[in-house]
Amino acid sequence: MSAAVGYTGTVYGLAAIRRLPLTLGLVLFLWVVGAVTGSLIAGPNEALLEQVGLGLALDAGPGWSIFTSSFFASSLLDYLACSVLILVGVGIAERTMGPWLALAAFIFGSALSALVLMGLVAFGTDNSDQWLSFLGGEYVVGAYGGAAAALGCSTAALEALWRRRLRTWLLAATLMFALFVGVAQTLQALAGAVIGILAGWAVQTLVLRRRAGSLHSSSLRETRFLVGTVVGVFALGPLLTQLTGTLEVGPLSVVSEVMLQASPSVDEVKEACDNDKSCVTLQSVVGVQSFGATILTVIPVLLLLVCAEGLRRGRRLAYRLTLVIQLYLAFVTSVAILQYVTDPEVTLGNDDVGYLLLYAVPAILAPLIIAALLLVNRHKFRVESSDAGYRVLGRTTLIMAAVAAALYVVFWFVEGNPNRSSLWDLAGQLTHILVPFPVPFVVELPQGLLSTVLYGLGGDVIWLCILVMVLNNFQRFRTLAKDPAADLGHTRELLHDGGGTLSWMALWDNNQYWFTPDRRAGLAYQVHNGVALTVAGPFGARQHHTEAATGFLAHCAALGLTPCFYSATSELDEALLPRGFRKLEVAEETLLNIQAMTFKGKEWQNVRTALNRAEKLSIKDHWYHYAEMPPGIRAQLAEISEEWVADKALPEMGFTLGGLDELKDPEVMCCVAVDDDGLVHGVTSWLPVFTDGVVSGWTLDFMRRRTTGFKGVMEFLIASAVTHFKDDVPHISLSGSPLANTGAATDDGDHSALDRVLAMLGNALEPMYGFKSLAAFKSRFQPEHRTLYMYYRDPLALPSIGLAVGLAYLPGLSRAQSAGLLRQMVAREPAA
Repeated sequence: MSAAVGYTGTVYGLAAIRRLPLTLGLVLFLWVVGAVTGSLIAGPNEALLEQVGLGLALDAGPGWSIFTSSFFASSLLDYLACSVLILVGVGIAERTMGPWLALAAFIFGSALSALVLMGLVAFGTDNSDQWLSFLGGEYVVGAYGGAAAALGCSTAALEALWRRRLRTWLLAATLMFALFVGVAQTLQALAGAVIGILAGWAVQTLVLRRRAGSLHSSSLRETRFLVGTVVGVFALGPLLTQLTGTLEVGPLSVVSEVMLQASPSVDEVKEACDNDKSCVTLQSVVGVQSFGATILTVIPVLLLLVCAEGLRRGRRLAYRLTLVIQLYLAFVTSVAILQYVTDPEVTLGNDDVGYLLLYAVPAILAPLIIAALLLVNRHKFRVESSDAGYRVLGRTTLIMAAVAAALYVVFWFVEGNPNRSSLWDLAGQLTHILVPFPVPFVVELPQGLLSTVLYGLGGDVIWLCILVMVLNNFQRFRTLAKDPAADLGHTRELLHDGGGTLSWMALWDNNQYWFTPDRRAGLAYQVHNGVALTVAGPFGARQHHTEAATGFLAHCAALGLTPCFYSATSELDEALLPRGFRKLEVAEETLLNIQAMTFKGKEWQNVRTALNRAEKLSIKDHWYHYAEMPPGIRAQLAEISEEWVADKALPEMGFTLGGLDELKDPEVMCCVAVDDDGLVHGVTSWLPVFTDGVVSGWTLDFMRRRTTGFKGVMEFLIASAVTHFKDDVPHISLSGSPLANTGAATDDGDHSALDRVLAMLGNALEPMYGFKSLAAFKSRFQPEHRTLYMYYRDPLALPSIGLAVGLAYLPGLSRAQSAGLLRQMVAREPAA
């Protein structure tokens, strides 16, 4: 066993070396050089550092240092960080550009970013800049500039979606480190990122004469993405300064003072407790020095990250919350600086003024700039939650805040705090619980067990609940249809103009509708988990289908939804593939050319047997619209359907699978197998397919049989449909079997994560719904096959899309049933 594991590890290791020889070689070279020179633990010694390090003093050192500085690090932790950056930056560059171009990008990016860093420090020193001049007089080592340059250059070789994302994330990350940490290596990384991106753009457009290509997305989506990224960077920056300890010297490093709750020191706690040991112990367990205080420190970061995600989705709630937070931070920072400047005991010298200009002004300007950015783009964040969602969020928040405040006031008085503190301190302590950001004044700590517990943990409970509710609110949408009945009626009219074999399902419940501006075509879709999942492709006159598909993309962008076309035919290739979409095979539709079917030959033996048996048992096919059925037959259909549903561990499925309610459509035909005693043995329903106002086909939907009915009733019913429709239409569709064909490769060989998720879902549902056995049954009719695809654009949205598909098919799933389905999905073998 151990030998097999060792062999497998060796195989994977050799594969990695073959894929990334340059990247792994650079990492190995970095560590070997560090080990040989004794630099791994504390960096190069002083004599070696003067020769290989990048000098930021007046004497810049030898010229080769702009190259050699990239192959050393300042400490063991720095060696680990540089190794990760090389593996990510150079690794991606090597996979996309090849080893030689990646090596060139790393080496020249290191050298150029080093020169830029030296120039910036020299300029800051000459102009007495407090920040840049502080960086002078030291030696810098690290692979930061080269790795960032290689990654930035490699983005030119990526597809538009990933090119935009990687460039945005790279610039955002390096800018965050530069502004909040601000050491020389972070400035070099920022310079390397800019140099690499510019170099990639120049090679692509000027040398290779290739256009950079369209971003394949609207400016609306781009603006939301960029604004959300800015807010996310500003959220993570203060946390980064706390994690890096005394290293931070960046202009925005002081933002953490006004954004994150600071835990008092041990001496401050002792002073507040009057050296009472029990009080100090209580504060360390459940008070201001406990784990709860640490969580409270992170909550502002989580809140802004949630807002950043909401901004990316175009949410109005996220816009309002972010705007209030930024204005609050600017106000608190201004008050704190004003208090310091106007303090009569403080005398400001030239150095103090310089530090205020360097750190205080940016700390005020940063939230104001973000607030201005939000205000300028306010019309791009208009996606509203449902009215019920707003009511739940507002009511629950107010109740939690009121209960917490009331309890704290009661505990505060009962435990004798008025004897030690004032009502002003009580007000400050309440803001500590209800406001996740630091308050601009000092308050006394509470005394007593209950008040200390609520003071230390109350804010955590309230704000964590609020964060969960806000995220849940982002999943809700205000009803868009002003007149749902009119939209449904117009959809029926367009379906008569044209559509696919599954388009009639657009009339079913739980669907929303979008129409082109001239209302000549449209799409039906459902919103689940932030995904707009279409019901097949566009409907209406065929010449308008491309316009409908592309217009729907803009509609989804406006709502902050992820578009996904489900169970669509390849007719959407022309409209979607050039816009960066990919497609995944989700089903095989079975089409019958009924004009050529005679049921002769060995391959039709099962069908002929079913027809003969039905004749012997005096079972005949009766064709009805549901409203025309005799009451006795309708009662038996309900009985058969309930029997079928009761036999399943999960509720009846929806989305592209109709039930008894869908039979009631006045244009749907039903074929019922009835014997001479009036006993219904089975039923099928058929959905019409129109072209230019004329029925051009029929699609099988509802299939149910009585458990005690004669064997072969379904073969009999489908054969009866072939005979019934033969004189009217050229073909009929037996529809696709959902989730029965997942796991198959797409035309581009894509085996995506979603493919695996859908395969797991299909395997879990197979024992209960028999999709694969249904597909095998349909193959008895010698059909022609047509692939149905799912079109998606964003690979990062695949988990959300997979969940959306599951929610669409099983909308009434209870928590217990969801848990059972999840267990079945992860089981090695499906349940019997």
